[in-house]
Amino acid sequence: MDKKGFATWQMLIKKELLLNYRNKTVLISAIIVWGLFIAATVCTVLNYQISHKQRLAANVLFRQQWEHQQRNPHDAGHFGTYLFKPVNLLNVFDTGINDFTGSTYRVEAHVQHEMSDSEAENNDTAMRFGNLTFALILQLLIPLFLLFNTSTSITSEKESGTLKMLLAQGLSSRKIIWTKVWANYLLITAIVLPVFILIAAVISFSTDAVVLLPRFGWILVTFLLYFLLIALVGTLISAICSHSGKALLMALCFWVFTGIIFPKVITGVADRSYPLMSRATFSDLVEQGYRKGLNGNDPYAARGERYINSLLKKYHVDSVSALPFNLDGLTLQYNEDYRTMAFNHYFKSVENSFDQQQHFLSTAGIFDPFLSTKRLSMALAGSDFYHHEQFFKQAQTYRNQLIRQLNMQLAMHGKTVKGEYIVGPKYFSQLKDFKYQLPALKQVLNLRITAFSSLLGWILILVLFLQFIASRYLALHYAAA
Repeated sequence: MDKKGFATWQMLIKKELLLNYRNKTVLISAIIVWGLFIAATVCTVLNYQISHKQRLAANVLFRQQWEHQQRNPHDAGHFGTYLFKPVNLLNVFDTGINDFTGSTYRVEAHVQHEMSDSEAENNDTAMRFGNLTFALILQLLIPLFLLFNTSTSITSEKESGTLKMLLAQGLSSRKIIWTKVWANYLLITAIVLPVFILIAAVISFSTDAVVLLPRFGWILVTFLLYFLLIALVGTLISAICSHSGKALLMALCFWVFTGIIFPKVITGVADRSYPLMSRATFSDLVEQGYRKGLNGNDPYAARGERYINSLLKKYHVDSVSALPFNLDGLTLQYNEDYRTMAFNHYFKSVENSFDQQQHFLSTAGIFDPFLSTKRLSMALAGSDFYHHEQFFKQAQTYRNQLIRQLNMQLAMHGKTVKGEYIVGPKYFSQLKDFKYQLPALKQVLNLRITAFSSLLGWILILVLFLQFIASRYLALHYAAA
């Protein structure tokens, strides 16, 4: 592009931005958007502070209770403790499925618990409408504002007769269309970019800044691509429509279908296509697998007797009292290992159903840019199903190691003690705390490559379609007129 062409672009874009600035509807909409951002900021800060303080207080409380007990190690396993899913600033930027999946994991001997205590259980009315978050504003409300603005950008020129004048002055239809796209895109970027800069500044002062800032950078890229896609859609609608009323109706239909109807329908289809077994059925299968054996012909008592005989043979003794350790600790751990194996065996079916649902939703996102953006946002914020699953697996691993450590303490040190073997705070205080590790960013991006590719593919298709409209339909239509 030569200097003259570039200067023309600058002039046209400046003109569009000036018109938007003078447009009271646009100005009022921008003020409303900023008002929503301020409200979301208040909600986000309050939710983060409340959730963070509650988790810290609960962790301190349960740690103190754990450290100050005087118990038999295995009894301490029955007393157990609780693990809480940590919350960070990105989790409250986009809460994702966190409000519905639970935040607490119970550690207890002989029982493999699932996640519990979701916000939706105790706050059903609020969950129907959803929390006011930055992600909600960026995913639904900003696109609505952008669609309304772009869908009338060319139709208003048609209705006022200025489009003919612009074409008569030698401006190409391509230049007119792309001026509308970039002017509206720059406008929305100017509105939302300060919010992203502010959030990034807040995150930079958090303890998890090194981990969260790169994720937030990719969230910014995701929404910038999404807004560009919406600007292209709105301008395309405006180019093919003859008047603003029809264009606004089409834009609203697009927004309702892609942002509300399609995601709900496709989620229902995924649930019906790959149904999950009920919790009661799953619990019964695990219990039956433990009592009767995974093959249905290896009962609990027979397994225990066989295990004791194997220990007698291994240590070349003919009585339990001659074993060099406390047999109770090892048999407890043996049964614990078998119950864990039964849990994992049947959980594979549940996990497979979840994986099929997630794959189905990822594939469906190819046809809906809103769904792809939402899944990308949740994944990068650490509030999607994958992160929930990772927390559960890490919590389960910690639970299994802790129960094993307690049982082995009983096995190795309870032999020579008369009466019940008791340990106190000195031992319990040495046990490690649970530390949840966020999955690596590279791994998250690899899992959501379909969603990211979908956004890029939609943008490419829309660009090509706009080029075709600009070169054929718009110019020919008004040449004939």
